[in-house]
Order: sequence, then C-alpha cells, then structure tokens
Amino acid sequence: MGIVTPYSELKAEVGCAGAEYNRPCLTPSCSQRGFTLVELLVVMVVMGVALGLVVVQLMPDKLAPLREEAARLSLLLENAGLEARASGRSLAWSGKNNSYQFLGKNAYGDWVRILDDSLFRPRTLPQGVHVGEISVEEQPLKPDEYVLLSAHSFAVPFRIRLTSEFGSATVTGKSTGDVIFSLDEPQPGNSAP
Repeated sequence: MGIVTPYSELKAEVGCAGAEYNRPCLTPSCSQRGFTLVELLVVMVVMGVALGLVVVQLMPDKLAPLREEAARLSLLLENAGLEARASGRSLAWSGKNNSYQFLGKNAYGDWVRILDDSLFRPRTLPQGVHVGEISVEEQPLKPDEYVLLSAHSFAVPFRIRLTSEFGSATVTGKSTGDVIFSLDEPQPGNSAP
C-alpha cells in the first residue's frame, strides 16, 4: 500500500498556511472570496458601453437604403465607364421608377439590356427608393435617351437623383470619369418624421 498523508498536510501543500494549526487561511488565495467594488464598477461600465454600441447599431437608419443604393450606383457607373474604355465598346445606363439597367450595343448597333453580366445586370431598388431627375451636361434626359458611357471620348458629366420619403441622394459623374454620390440636404419645412 501507499503512504497515507494526513488531511492537514495536504492543505498545507496546496498553499493554505494556517491549515496545519486549524487556523483561518491568511494567504490571498484563501482570503479572496468575492470581487471588490472597483472591479464590479469597471465591469458595469464596460457592459454599459457595449450595450450602448449594440443599441446604436440596431437602431434603424431611415437613410441607409438610400445611401447604400447611391453608393452602389456610383460604383457601378464608374466601373461601367472603365469597362467601356478598356473594352472599346460603349455602354449606356437607363433608369426609371424603382429600377435601372445597363445597356450595350448588339451586332446590329441597337442598344440592348445587359442580362448575362452579374455586375451590370438590371437592378430593382429597395422599397421606397426611386430614380428621380436625370441630367446629362446640365440638360434633363428625355425618356427615350440614355446616359452614355463612351469608349472613345471623355466622360460626359451627368447627374442622377435617387429619392425616398426620407431624403434624396445625388450621383454625379464627372468629365474625368469619376463618379461620386452625396446625400442632399433636407429642404427647410420638409422634414421627415
């Protein structure tokens, strides 16, 4: 058989100094049984900050769909302009109501919708977002005209306005080929709820 060790010696081996005399433990490992007030306050502050961040992230942003669609459209138009210049084939853009599409020329020289490209496929805007005013070189675009993304010349300046009940955003194409977007300032007396 093995050696039998008394219980008081086992307690002394694990670090309890008063165990061998049956006195209360005075070492930090035995005497700390809870958290200090400062530790509890630090945990409460950290939890409060984390909860505040979660609440802010979960709050609905009424302009988020408009902002996201304006950003997407500006990137798509800029990429379409780059694609037109790189491929040597002009592209066009058309939008009305709650959808827009990119067009390319077929073998007969007619504009046709691009359907087989994941980037330039026809898109439907989220509920409540609509294509508003469209202008090319400061002139309103007629219903049967397109925003041309030329392959052989400088980019033509254009402006496309997206609207929703909470505001509007403008996508602006510059003659350098850059396309940017901005949220428009709300009009006085026309505040959204």
